[in-house]
Amino acid sequence: MEKKNILKFCKKCLMPHTRPRQTFNKEGVCGACEWNDLKLSSVDWNKRWEELIKICERHKKRNKGRHNVLVPYSGGKDGAYITYMLKHKLGMNPLCVTIRPPLEEEIGIQNIQNFIAKGYEHVMITTNREVEKKIDKIHFIDRGIPMHAFMIAVQTAIYRASIIFDIPFVMYAEEGDAEYGGSTKLRNSPTYNKSDGINFYLSGFDPNKELSNFSKEETYWFTYPDEQELENKTKPELHHWSYFKNFVNYDHYLIAKEHCGLNEKKERSPGSIENFSTTDTYLVRLYYYFMYLKFGFGRVLSECTNDIRRGAMTRNQAINISRKLDGEKPGDDHIKMYLDYYSMDLESFNDVIDKWANKDLFYKNNEGIWTPKFELN
Repeated sequence: MEKKNILKFCKKCLMPHTRPRQTFNKEGVCGACEWNDLKLSSVDWNKRWEELIKICERHKKRNKGRHNVLVPYSGGKDGAYITYMLKHKLGMNPLCVTIRPPLEEEIGIQNIQNFIAKGYEHVMITTNREVEKKIDKIHFIDRGIPMHAFMIAVQTAIYRASIIFDIPFVMYAEEGDAEYGGSTKLRNSPTYNKSDGINFYLSGFDPNKELSNFSKEETYWFTYPDEQELENKTKPELHHWSYFKNFVNYDHYLIAKEHCGLNEKKERSPGSIENFSTTDTYLVRLYYYFMYLKFGFGRVLSECTNDIRRGAMTRNQAINISRKLDGEKPGDDHIKMYLDYYSMDLESFNDVIDKWANKDLFYKNNEGIWTPKFELN
């Protein structure tokens, strides 16, 4: 089939218009590249760092003698880097909280242990695994989101942990819409609220309204506390590190490797060009494959766009790499894991893939493989 100009690609970085909430300016530049230019030319990072110092000082006084900032930590480079900076550059006493994902990857578990051995204090939350599987299977089939339960808990369980430990200062990593393209609402905001979390990070899914088929006990970690639970409690202040300091993934990797015990793989992760990112769960590979089939771009293209913006790759290099590697289907060994996790047979599993593949962007070739109709350009 002849490739068609179906997708509109950013003139600078190659990100297509199909990314949710993506915007393009009149020059054909996506919101992420536009923001990157503004970060380099207009944002006063010194002023923002001074803001962070003041926030830290306020919480040092509030939580004197105990943990004063909570850092969501997956075992990867960003959480490790942020914790290092908060502790060693800002004098904070951070508590790291890991929400355990399904189908944990061994290197991710080892990196958490390495991190703890470096002197960082840490707790791990394991949600109800049976409920997690049920939510994920429903959302895999009905919403085309393979690991939604974990994504929900990264918002809701962290919110609850902030209240349980009485650490209202929460520091997440990057604000995804600002950094990678999407809504501009939070570009210049150090914090976000629950509604933002639902709309931007949970695909509009409000767990308190839409998980009513489970009991409150079953969904404790998958829902936000209600107003009665919040009575006389200090509500979390949800921050993004990317507001205070320019967010460069590779720089975080170097710091995390040197100071926090981060190990990378010997080879790149399937579906990726990197060997140091997304090492927490095997299920993320299915998530990125679905992203590719739904929107026409996957993890590889996303990583390439980041490298273009930091000056480590040209757009032509990104095109060549993405044409070759983007949208890699998970291997048979991973498919077997997914079938066991969802309690599905291969035919039913493939039916779900077929259901969510974007027929405007892909067609099935003679070998039954979903193949792009579009050409990267």
